[in-house]
Amino acid sequence: MLSARFHFKFIMTAFLIFVFLSGCKHTRMDMAFGSRCIAFNSDRSGNDEIYVMDINGKNVRRLTNNTEVDYWPTWSHDGEWIAYSSVQEDNWDIYMVNLDGTTRKCLTHHPAKDVEPAWSPDGIKIAFVSDRDGNPEVYIMNPDGTGSDRLINNKAVDIFMHWSSDSRKILFCSNRDGNFEIYSIDANGKNQKRLTYNNSNDWTPKWSPDGKRIAFVAERDGNAEIYIMNSDGKKQRNMTHHPGSDYEPDWSPDGSRIVFVSDRNGNPDIYIAELTENYKMGNIKRLTADPGSDRHPSWQPNKK
Repeated sequence: MLSARFHFKFIMTAFLIFVFLSGCKHTRMDMAFGSRCIAFNSDRSGNDEIYVMDINGKNVRRLTNNTEVDYWPTWSHDGEWIAYSSVQEDNWDIYMVNLDGTTRKCLTHHPAKDVEPAWSPDGIKIAFVSDRDGNPEVYIMNPDGTGSDRLINNKAVDIFMHWSSDSRKILFCSNRDGNFEIYSIDANGKNQKRLTYNNSNDWTPKWSPDGKRIAFVAERDGNAEIYIMNSDGKKQRNMTHHPGSDYEPDWSPDGSRIVFVSDRNGNPDIYIAELTENYKMGNIKRLTADPGSDRHPSWQPNKK
């Protein structure tokens, strides 16, 4: 069974369960790994705000200052903007903020709940989840908020999107078959495929930069663990094997490391791990150690 702490926090992560149903300094070594900064959200200031830090956990900087919740950061393709979810005047919308926090824009301006942005690697589209047509579904819009189109039309809940590196496919989670499983779909809304078949929930899938692997979270071993599988859903295996809850993985731009959230030290913090050639985790290091909850880490992409 999941701990009470993780169960609550994970439901908070799934905006649609919670909402609908209830420059950075960098070192030469950083650049060698194809990385500069990590964005994340934290309630260390009292409510969730968007922060960035160096990949070694230093130089933490707050980008938003809002009396409500700012959550779920996702980088633009050039690493200069961060899109995120925010609740303003009792309504969830998608916003974006520049890297120094001086410019902030609302993208959706819709009375429905718009959450969980995912910026395409080519910078052309932003996927997001909205209940504007009745139930939480995946939509796509231009980066300026125009041209919103519904990608999926299903009576179930569809959430947790992630683009392939070529921007041609999108991973998502759906409970259309009972529990949450991982699916893929072409960016034009065609060729939906189910990738996982399990009695427990599978969450937050992330394609590796080379498109060969998918990291995700599964509850199948009694607590939340980070798994990895081939892009076709085969060869699923547990990567973390820890009694604590490990979740919300994201790949480094070169695919050599994974950043994730864990409560293995009693509090949700952000960790980083190196991947071996056979995709095992090693050299796990804790990046944040704040009494608040640090969540949803997102790697800054290499500049195009």
